[in-house]
Amino acid sequence: MILLSTCSAFYQSTVVIEAARGTSDERLTIDRNDGTVTSVSSTAAAPAFAAAPQRTMTAHGIMGIISLLRGPYLVLITGREVVGSIGSSTVYRASEIRVVKAAAESRVLSGVDAFDEATYLRLLDSALAVNSFYFSYDMDLTSSLERQQQKRQGAGSSLALYKTANDEFFYNKYLAEPLIAVAASNPSASVFVLPVIHGFFECRQVMVRGTAFNYVLVTRRGRKRQGTRYFSRGADEEGNVSNFAETEQIVDFAAPNASSTNPDLAGTQMSYVQVRGSIPIDWAQVINMRYVPKLNVTVEESRERFNKHMMRLISNYNDVVAVNLVNKARYEKPMGDAFAKLSQEFKSPHYHYTHFDFHKECSKMRWSRIGLLLDELAGFTAKFGYFKIKHDPRALSQAGEPLQLQVGVIRSNCMDCLDRTNVFQSELARVVLVKQLRDVGVFTDTDAIANFTSMRSMLNNVWADNADAVSCAYSGTGALKTDFTRTGQRTKAGALQDGRNSVERYIRGNFFDGERQDTIDLLLGAFQVTPGVPSPFADDQTIESKTLVGAVYVCLFMLAYALLYPRGGHWFCLSNFVFTTSWTLVLALVAYTVMKSHTAELLNWPKLTAYPY
Repeated sequence: MILLSTCSAFYQSTVVIEAARGTSDERLTIDRNDGTVTSVSSTAAAPAFAAAPQRTMTAHGIMGIISLLRGPYLVLITGREVVGSIGSSTVYRASEIRVVKAAAESRVLSGVDAFDEATYLRLLDSALAVNSFYFSYDMDLTSSLERQQQKRQGAGSSLALYKTANDEFFYNKYLAEPLIAVAASNPSASVFVLPVIHGFFECRQVMVRGTAFNYVLVTRRGRKRQGTRYFSRGADEEGNVSNFAETEQIVDFAAPNASSTNPDLAGTQMSYVQVRGSIPIDWAQVINMRYVPKLNVTVEESRERFNKHMMRLISNYNDVVAVNLVNKARYEKPMGDAFAKLSQEFKSPHYHYTHFDFHKECSKMRWSRIGLLLDELAGFTAKFGYFKIKHDPRALSQAGEPLQLQVGVIRSNCMDCLDRTNVFQSELARVVLVKQLRDVGVFTDTDAIANFTSMRSMLNNVWADNADAVSCAYSGTGALKTDFTRTGQRTKAGALQDGRNSVERYIRGNFFDGERQDTIDLLLGAFQVTPGVPSPFADDQTIESKTLVGAVYVCLFMLAYALLYPRGGHWFCLSNFVFTTSWTLVLALVAYTVMKSHTAELLNWPKLTAYPY
């Protein structure tokens, strides 16, 4: 059942949603007063909605429904673009997402409620404005190829997409719950439930000696403990970890544009999966306006969280190798020690732990030393293998025949699970890609990616783009060290860019990410709007704090004025020197006062959910 677009009609008391294309004649109705969602056949609905609606809208899919103070709102995908395919299934990126009021026009808010409603809508718009939501109408993009095959074998290919979706990566699951509830009682309505992932997707065609295939890289970010860099760390009580993501590398000979002189390759797909996630213990970095935040690590209370996380990984991926990339000394040492201690206590034949001090081993731009870690993991890489399946080229949408399974996963992390993790994952993926291409005869035993300039450049850029996408979602900036990912070398220009990104991360982490955490909590349902409760957006800054902020702005203005219009006609005039020195001293005094007594008030904390620190 394929849903290509939906049409929404707004009547005085009801919103009607119908599938403009597809095999179902079902319509969804939303009561504009109480938000009740029901399904009804188009034949039964026709007499009731014979009159012209107040307005109509066309969209490419429904992310879901969210209830705010005024009532229900539709979250609609109103723009899309094709970004590639997996096999015969097209994958889209949501280029525009709109939050549309479904509540009755008669429901009007005023005062604080009106302000809160506008704030909620602004937060939602901000959360949905990112260009990293992807979906497909006829394949389960939330699941790896191997998991899709397992689902087909277990339940057949006739199940609705939402029923086979991976709960961890079904990013709009909370928004889709009202639609899922309707589809549970009326399977025909399942056409309206569209699983969406958040992360990264890129598809590139590769040509090697006359053989063409698609190289696909997809990253699925988890939804169960999502947030921003400093406000979402470690593991929760259920073992869900922050910044958890699954990255799948696909070599696709089943794509429509694939070709080969070897007919045995037609319909073949190969997939390799690796995961990342925050160190699975109870820890936090508490912002305090300093460049390096305060580190809180609680080891003894983390054992159950650690065990739940690792048991879930083993259940989902079989064997697990945890690769810890944090520093073994100074600030990060307690994190490494805690991870090692709990790993040693975790008795399972399916778990292995290794610690590679990335910064020490690869210092002074010795990036080739990442090969030491890859050599250490070579036995596990060979043992785990990769997924390989053969489809009938004449029926690509049908279940194929698995020829090989991936029986384990490598889980990597650094402090943020961003920069060092990105470098390691990209290098590991290259090792596996060479093995995959050699196994099917596209590469000879002596071929390497370095021998194919266009392929090497493509891989560098795709993995760097993936690094930036994951980093922007978590830290708000592009990734560090992407000059190495893009070029294979560390450069001075790349180091300067890393410095810029690091400064931006500091500013965002201290002064902007609290609100960004609120956008995520609202979108994913960690916070649910409840009418009649006090506003969560109350201004908690004191008059003294506001005065100090104003003083900072005045100082900066005066210093800028002295820079642009120096006294005496030039910067080094004595009067200009005295003027700038005086205002610099005032700024330093204000900054000292802020740091000593008002730090917590001036930082940007989340307002929707309780932050324990």
